[in-house]
Amino acid sequence: MKLKLLLTFLTATCFINQLAAQDLPSKTVWEGKIENIRIFLRISKDSLTNQYVAVFDSPDQGAMGLKVSELKVTNDSVTAFSAQIGGGFYGAFKSGRTELVGEWKQGGALPLVLKRVEKEFEIKRPQMPKAPFPYKEEKVIYYNTDKSIQYGATLTLPDTNKQVPAVILITGSGQQDRDETLFGHKPFWVIADYLSRNGIAVLRVDDRGVGETTGEVMNATSLDFAGDVLVGMEYLKAHQGIDSKKIGLIGHSEGGIIGPMAAVQSKDVAFIVSLAGVGIKGRELMAMQLKSNYEQLGLNTEEVSRFDSLLNMLFDLSATYSDNEELKPIFAKKMKEWLNSQPEPFLAKLGYTGPQAYNNIDEFAARFFLPWMRSFLKYDPATTLTKIKIPVLALNGEKDVQVSAQENLSGFKTLLTKAGNKNFKVIAMPGLNHLFQHAKTGLVSEYVTIEETISPEVLNIMKNWIKSL
Repeated sequence: MKLKLLLTFLTATCFINQLAAQDLPSKTVWEGKIENIRIFLRISKDSLTNQYVAVFDSPDQGAMGLKVSELKVTNDSVTAFSAQIGGGFYGAFKSGRTELVGEWKQGGALPLVLKRVEKEFEIKRPQMPKAPFPYKEEKVIYYNTDKSIQYGATLTLPDTNKQVPAVILITGSGQQDRDETLFGHKPFWVIADYLSRNGIAVLRVDDRGVGETTGEVMNATSLDFAGDVLVGMEYLKAHQGIDSKKIGLIGHSEGGIIGPMAAVQSKDVAFIVSLAGVGIKGRELMAMQLKSNYEQLGLNTEEVSRFDSLLNMLFDLSATYSDNEELKPIFAKKMKEWLNSQPEPFLAKLGYTGPQAYNNIDEFAARFFLPWMRSFLKYDPATTLTKIKIPVLALNGEKDVQVSAQENLSGFKTLLTKAGNKNFKVIAMPGLNHLFQHAKTGLVSEYVTIEETISPEVLNIMKNWIKSL
């Protein structure tokens, strides 16, 4: 079983045996490893409620602050379960309550020893904005036309009496907060701070189901999120301090899909900045991402080809059967046929053997049958980019292993040229990864260990380009 700490943020109630916890210090930190992945359990007393709370951190996976929903401390044991990830730690005190020996249970069970440490894991983020700020900051709430969705956002506005250009920041895939918080980084806050210090207003918005934004998520697609962006456009157009003719969009990753989707629906969008945006078909990009991930697991050329056959089967099923109930027996039959034709060592590498095999298979396959994924796999950038005539700046990091620079920037260039767009620029940024950090390998595992949140060069390029329009 591989450890899987899910990067989602859900609130949970925390329970503890207060009598047994009375002799605990106000804060303790416990550290252990599973397959060289560090796990931290942090237990502390809430100063407001006087109750003990706990979180798990896994810095090597970029999973921080995962809330413990059930915490129980007795004289000889600790139970810390997180509903957020469907697992947790169960262990007994040893060595004078400085060591916990037990198991990590999440689907299966793995041995885990946690030792009490004096200093917790420290994440350094030198670019994190710090007050006082030389611009105005407004926490805002606005709604769509029928008031069915509430949007929570922060608007940073240069402190001037003049009307200023503005941008809306659009996050990548998955539910993210207005700062696009990832791996201890807050890239959208850093971008907003930099641009607003340089005369550009910035609206950054919680995604649906996150923070102060409501709205249906499970069945939503990129097209729905483009509609959310257009609601933000209406909000900015009505703001007294904004130049309504100079409102643009900055989208990261999936945001680079959503931005053009919004722009083809509204003449009010003045320009687009794509950060690691997608310039090839969704199905092609997904295949590239997954094959890259599995090559990192040590699959040889033949095994990558075998895995490719699985992907093509899942892609075809996703495109052919929109009804999941109709799909279930067909998937079961085809999956059985595929498994029976694969060698045992290959299946073992994928985790498709042993007691957790069916859970791993179902978990992997299910993502291809969600509405968002179905829509993404059908996405063709030609449907939007060939219609975009407003200024476009497309940046990709040359070490990006999630949205490769060469293929995707080439797609932007080809399709914008076909549109007759006379004002676009595509730039491959040397040494930068998907988050636009200076990186050694570009792998996702590096994101959390890199102190830089976003390259200053990228910030400067965006600022200069926007101000030149």
